[in-house]
Amino acid sequence: IVSKMNRLTPVAMRLELMGRFNNCKIINDSYSIDLTSLHLALNFLDQQTNHLKKVVILSDIFQTSMKDDDLFLQISKLIQKHKIQIFIGIGKQILKIKKHLPSDINANFYDTTQIFLDAKFGLQLKDAAILIKGARAFQFEKITTQLTQKLHKTVLEINMKALEKNYLAFSELLKKSTKIMAMVKASAYGSGSVEIAKFLEYKKVDYLGVAYADEGIELRNAGITTPILVLNPEQAAYQDFIQYDLEPEIYSFELLQSFIYFCKKAGQKAHFHLKLDSGMHRMGFEPYEIPKLVAILRKYKNDIQVKSIFSHLASSEAKKEDDFTQSQFDVYLKMVQQIELMLPYKPIRHILNTAGIIRFPQYQLDMVRLGTGLYGIDSNISIMKKLIPCVTLKSYISQIKPRKVGETVGYSRNGLITRPSKIAAVALGYADGLPRKAGNGNYQLLVNNQLVPTVGNISMDITLIDITDVENVHIGDEVVVFGKYPPIQTLAIALETITYEILTGVPQRVKRVYVHD
Repeated sequence: IVSKMNRLTPVAMRLELMGRFNNCKIINDSYSIDLTSLHLALNFLDQQTNHLKKVVILSDIFQTSMKDDDLFLQISKLIQKHKIQIFIGIGKQILKIKKHLPSDINANFYDTTQIFLDAKFGLQLKDAAILIKGARAFQFEKITTQLTQKLHKTVLEINMKALEKNYLAFSELLKKSTKIMAMVKASAYGSGSVEIAKFLEYKKVDYLGVAYADEGIELRNAGITTPILVLNPEQAAYQDFIQYDLEPEIYSFELLQSFIYFCKKAGQKAHFHLKLDSGMHRMGFEPYEIPKLVAILRKYKNDIQVKSIFSHLASSEAKKEDDFTQSQFDVYLKMVQQIELMLPYKPIRHILNTAGIIRFPQYQLDMVRLGTGLYGIDSNISIMKKLIPCVTLKSYISQIKPRKVGETVGYSRNGLITRPSKIAAVALGYADGLPRKAGNGNYQLLVNNQLVPTVGNISMDITLIDITDVENVHIGDEVVVFGKYPPIQTLAIALETITYEILTGVPQRVKRVYVHD
């Protein structure tokens, strides 16, 4: 018993969204079942579908005061409301729902979880979003294991409840009239653009921002209908802008002329966003170019729609640069005023990024752009008290070995053992988002709520850590690279980089798991 107890792993008491083979999504909610939680889980299922079939795997429901017939009638109504196409019932009582289900629902029933597993019905599903929800007695975790057995156990976990709280924290800083553009470029800073965008659309975000047209196309193909700004448009993608209803950032005369010409030739009005250079000196129209810009806009006023006029702040987070930031506001507003004089409408104005939202509320204007703050990451101490880090990179221990003084571990023999030690191998490396610079004790990972140092060089798929001073560590135990603790900022300091680079550096081979606490 003692030996097998050591193999126990933590039980997930929350919604988890996992990818798998056959183009299916698994929503694991396998430890509770009642009408309220079923309703919430079905709402979450709706967010994850699009062109995917909706599948529900449901067990008997215990400890309810409702009569069986009334209970299953209510469940049937929920199943029909959410347009479930395949229903799988497991248990002796769930069969009673059959008479309440319409004939067009593919309904399947099994007496026990094991009978369902043996039938391998779940493995035959393709192009589906599958909600797994049941009472603990049915051990539905076995179903989740069967359907996700090919997943890489190193995961980037995104807590959607924390994401929601962060979104609300920033929303509370804004006037009711101020719109929000959420930046989901670079796969939502590595978190997965489709899932994050679907959540944001569900929360009625006003705009989404991506870097390239391909990212916008991915969102449109996933069923996202929210307006999308593309920051780096390419002339070769102009047809895609029209076909997928994407709106480009226009930052040069060449882009402006060519996009207007292309749209006119296609018989379409050109919808775009004007990027102004107020002092960052990266991209955009500069003050001396405004008269020429205004002349072109006036010439084509019947063929264009300027959706917004915006600029970027260079140092909104740095108090020592506040004078320069103020000068950027002044320059930007003056340029906007010149442009607006010739337009018969008022485009959306926006200049604040995440740091600007906090430090310069007087310049909210019509819209703000929310970036990493959405994920609980910001340099401002006051707002960090309200935010919850929602991204966790974690893996597990795959081996534990004793090492003697004088032995070395890892490539190039850089890991010299200076005391009798227990060295654990963690199943992730620099190919999973933990750079080599974090090796040789430059960073610490979390094991059993205790920080332990890396030992030797980090390999492509393996990181070695010293667990000598940690009690009760076993193969299979969870190891946290960053999350609530240690925070990602600590890793950024160790690597002498920024959090953006770390988040976007976690490769796609690391599975993204979306959880709802």
